[in-house]
Amino acid sequence: MNEKPQNAPGNGGQQPQERVGLAVIEMLGSVKFAVAVVVVIALVCVAGTLVPQGTAAAAFVQKHPAAASRMEFFARIGLTHVYSAWWFIGLLGVLASTVAMCSLRRFATMRRTTGFAQRRALGSMLTHLSILLILAGGVIRGVWGEKGSLDLNERQIKAEFQVENGSRPLPFALQLAKFEIETYDQSKAAAEVEKERGSAAQSDCCNQLLVQWPERKLTARFPITLEAEQTLAPEGEEPTPENAFRIKILKYVPDFVIDPTNKVVASRSEEPRNPAILVQVAGPNYKNNRWLFAKFPDFTMHTGETHPRGPSPLIMTYQNHGASKKPAAPAGPVKSFKSKLHVVEGGSVVQTRTVEVNRPFSHQGYTFYQSGYDPKNLSWTSLQVVRDPGVGVVYAGFALMISGLFIVFYLNPWLETRRKQL
Repeated sequence: MNEKPQNAPGNGGQQPQERVGLAVIEMLGSVKFAVAVVVVIALVCVAGTLVPQGTAAAAFVQKHPAAASRMEFFARIGLTHVYSAWWFIGLLGVLASTVAMCSLRRFATMRRTTGFAQRRALGSMLTHLSILLILAGGVIRGVWGEKGSLDLNERQIKAEFQVENGSRPLPFALQLAKFEIETYDQSKAAAEVEKERGSAAQSDCCNQLLVQWPERKLTARFPITLEAEQTLAPEGEEPTPENAFRIKILKYVPDFVIDPTNKVVASRSEEPRNPAILVQVAGPNYKNNRWLFAKFPDFTMHTGETHPRGPSPLIMTYQNHGASKKPAAPAGPVKSFKSKLHVVEGGSVVQTRTVEVNRPFSHQGYTFYQSGYDPKNLSWTSLQVVRDPGVGVVYAGFALMISGLFIVFYLNPWLETRRKQL
């Protein structure tokens, strides 16, 4: 009765830790266990589709205040950020472990076999490895990826975007140069736009640069477009260095201020409280860069980059009336909408891109999608910002999967058919 229990037949005297390890390995290599993990992941993905995620959860609560307590519970258990939750990444890790165990078995099979069986094991192993890469890409995105939104008004510059718990900086800045809406009734919409432009020109309420050359009795109005060179020359004469001025707007600052410590120009806010532009002028015996201020038209500030030898022959006025008249609402059903963006680095525009629905653009690892607009304010746009460092790993996984499936379903049958024919 009190005798020590003997080892069960076939256990080879293994220690409990060894038996547990073998049981875990056997479970990870089980197809039934792998299917169960896939089903759980699929159910979680369905939940992530039904429950608003990230910043959309906060917007949902604002629209439906009665659901605040329910959304708070979902947030506590991680259902409002499923794809970055630690337990979801853990599920991917468990699935990756099962796939890795199957891959090791396929590798062992490939080493001890030859011919058709070896090629079949090779295709199966490549397919399993591709799944590992795809899962690794998902984990990388969940841990190191970023996703948020960026809202811009026309001529506004931002170097950060909003995420669920605050804001994240961008390694560059974006400026909304223009927002456009295309409707199905395009002719009527075009007429409305022309009407708006005409009334704006008559009321002189545009955001523009007024340039006067008293000596030649010339007056011109230029739009505020960064890095776009404009030429002021007498009408009917070919522009030359002796009779023309080249004017370029180098920088726009919505709320001008100078840092007293380093004398660097900055902006206190994104609102146009003290808008200013840095204008470069080059012409007959004159070259200079200077700041113009919309609220202080009689005051200018020269930069230290150029030193004019005399007074400027041009009189320049920066006209910015802040909240200008909003564009008219589009006529007819909306067909598409797009944003023309300037990418700003070091205070200069390095490229200009247009973002449309289903036509994003990428820069320095960040991808920008056109996500929304305000029908009551057609100078405002909303962009979705995504940074996914795991996308290259996922693409490599799909390429490997295609290779493995090609071996299994095309190469092996073709070689086997040829072997039988010989």
